[in-house]
Amino acid sequence: MNNPTNPQKQLLVSTVALSIFLILISALVRLATSLYLPALPSMALELNLSAPQLAVTVTTYMAGFAVASVLLGPLSDHWGRRILTLGGIFFFLIGSLLCAVTHAYDELLTGRILQAVGGSAIAVTTRAMAYEAFDEKDMIRILGWIGTISGLVPALAPVLGGFLTQSLGWRANFYLLTAVTLGVALLAYRLAPETLAKEKRIPFNIVASLTSYGAMLRSANFILPLAPTIICFALQGAYMVGSPFIFISLLQMKPATFGITSLLLVGSLMLGRFLCMAVYTRWGAYSAFMSGCIVAFLGGVLFLIFLLTSWITVVPLLLASSVFFLGFGALLPISMKAGLTAFPERVGTSSALLGTLTLGSSAIGSALLGGLLEKSVQDIYLLGILTFVSGMLILFFGYICRNNLK
Repeated sequence: MNNPTNPQKQLLVSTVALSIFLILISALVRLATSLYLPALPSMALELNLSAPQLAVTVTTYMAGFAVASVLLGPLSDHWGRRILTLGGIFFFLIGSLLCAVTHAYDELLTGRILQAVGGSAIAVTTRAMAYEAFDEKDMIRILGWIGTISGLVPALAPVLGGFLTQSLGWRANFYLLTAVTLGVALLAYRLAPETLAKEKRIPFNIVASLTSYGAMLRSANFILPLAPTIICFALQGAYMVGSPFIFISLLQMKPATFGITSLLLVGSLMLGRFLCMAVYTRWGAYSAFMSGCIVAFLGGVLFLIFLLTSWITVVPLLLASSVFFLGFGALLPISMKAGLTAFPERVGTSSALLGTLTLGSSAIGSALLGGLLEKSVQDIYLLGILTFVSGMLILFFGYICRNNLK
């Protein structure tokens, strides 16, 4: 184990049960990111909102998530993991319900902020629990699943969201989130462990916490392996906010059909996770990490080729995006593991900064593309160029951090 003095041996739940719990609760957080994406055009009509305004609801969640993590990480190192997990679920529940019943834009944004604060607390503690409860190989496996969930659920959720929107209306998406959160709350009350021993807790000090964040951002062992993942999340944010308008408004897909197309991205992320573990087992961490960087770069090149040849129908767009997400899924587990182990004495703080950087980059990506959406073919070219540039940067950072991964 990474921390032999922690109270893991005293936990009443098995390793398998804890693993499943961490994966499920991570899925809840990411479900809120994109479940309602197929509903954006319907919400625009009923609430009389513009595409950029609705893009803000996506960005608000991710930005709020990132900002809240800065405070919640050090608090988890002070209070422990369990109390923060339960508190996060409560805020997430209230925010989901508010979004479901809203009739005003301000109420919708408030609900999204509450969801973000709750989701941030959950994400910080689940990564820290994974570090403290498992040995290195199992930790990489669990972080791989959590990382895969972080990319997989936002891609998979629109499948369900599309059917809900088409059958029951856009509010059904948020009512479902409310119901699922209630179920997770009951599960968490019984299964959420306390993996941080009292003697290892750190007194909360905002100055010391900010100093720690600064040290992490200056650490090559922390920031360089995370850079490709940060870029992947930024591109994912752009895709999430742009794809509903590209596929539904421009390419005339029905919401349910658009949701089904996300299955390709889901499969790519899953396959990427298995690719990572296969390469890691045989050739080590850096080879697994770099294989993901190369595949993500190839996805960007493929997107550029399709743009240059003016082949911008559904099939090529999904193919290029799927290749990129395959690389995303492959590099993610090693990147997350590097971030959590760079500062083992402050795992909660490291987990928080990891969440801030990844979700913050998603917020930037969604804001960048969301602010430029014109509901024209230009949106496809913007997404394609962003994918290509992202692939180039991922390959660059993957190469230069070869001495920071073991």
